[in-house]
Amino acid sequence: MANATDFNEESGDQAGRLTPKTIGLCVLGWFVGYLISCVSSILFFIVGHISPEKPASATVMWITAIYGIVFAVIGAIVGANFARRYALGIGASIALTIGAVALWSWYSTPDHAHWSQLIAILLMAPAAQFGALFRRLDY
Repeated sequence: MANATDFNEESGDQAGRLTPKTIGLCVLGWFVGYLISCVSSILFFIVGHISPEKPASATVMWITAIYGIVFAVIGAIVGANFARRYALGIGASIALTIGAVALWSWYSTPDHAHWSQLIAILLMAPAAQFGALFRRLDY
């Protein structure tokens, strides 16, 4: 006999069973979470008139890092809310996407400064995973 803890909150199915609805919620959570991080970063560079391909001062790098970390955590928390049982997977997918896009950007622009990519890889990606962990612990 199944008790209340054997049921998945998103779909009402037994725990551990992936349904199309659950997979869709996970993909939507990943997309929305990454979109929050990505769009906020783009707006930061546009509004602040900061060129990520040119060298920057330490102050600009610190502000960029803090801003990026905050929005990576917010994106992961929002994304993990779509399917909280799978929050760690959603956070990992957001973190991997942030890292992969930063690596692609680094590779495609070998003659530019890479401080913004380093911030994304070393600080923002782990922050996204931490944000999802925070949401999972709240489950």
